[in-house]
Amino acid sequence: MPERPIQQLARRQLDQRLEAIRVSGGLLERPRGGWIATLRRALGMPQSHLASRLHVSRQAISQLEKREVDGSITLKALEQAAQALGGRLVYAVVPERSLQATLEQRAFQIAARMTGSVRHTMKLEDQEPTSDLDQRTREVAEDLLGSPARLWTMPYGG
Repeated sequence: MPERPIQQLARRQLDQRLEAIRVSGGLLERPRGGWIATLRRALGMPQSHLASRLHVSRQAISQLEKREVDGSITLKALEQAAQALGGRLVYAVVPERSLQATLEQRAFQIAARMTGSVRHTMKLEDQEPTSDLDQRTREVAEDLLGSPARLWTMPYGG
């Protein structure tokens, strides 16, 4: 089923939002000691006061801060701590490159595999692949991009 223009627009808009995060680079990276401890200390707030705000023990705050640093904290606990510190949790999964670039790379990989048997036969016959074959590979990739869901369900994937 071909992709609708609204889906393309939504992907472009999401790509723009994600690019803004990618460009910010290290601004959103977790501080070495974790966000909770860093913000708490910057506010001059003792663990006992944060514990009181969260209705837990001071030891629980110590464990919470350690879990954030080692990556075992839950999003719910992080969100609660953020609120208790007067903030909010901002959460994102940011791809290394644009969604469109990911789709284009995937489409070209599949198209190259689809046209690969022709390339292989040409090599066996000691012939160089022609620009027509390269063009055909690009055309197949473009066709695949018209229905991105196919990129993830085709048997050529990996």
